[in-house]
Amino acid sequence: MLIVRSALVVAWLAIVAVTVHAITTLGLSAGSVFITDFAHPWRAQINGDFGLHLLLIMAWIAYRERGVRRLLALPVVLGSVYTLPYLFAATFTKKRVTPGG
Repeated sequence: MLIVRSALVVAWLAIVAVTVHAITTLGLSAGSVFITDFAHPWRAQINGDFGLHLLLIMAWIAYRERGVRRLLALPVVLGSVYTLPYLFAATFTKKRVTPGG
């Protein structure tokens, strides 16, 4: 479990560094860049894959945290900046998700 937690911390630090660089270079108005990138086939594939990944993470958090609706938008809005710390914290809990339960 130490390897998983370490990987989550390293990944989070990397994505925060990339995010800070993007914000300082381009500002916060990057939404149009994301949308216009769908015109390029490979960028569309990567952005589409990422978007579906975020929606699946959101669904998993909704299932795992039943009734905590305020958390649902965070994976989509913040991406890995939120998801990686959530997963890191989840490695310390004993909450088990069982099929049908």
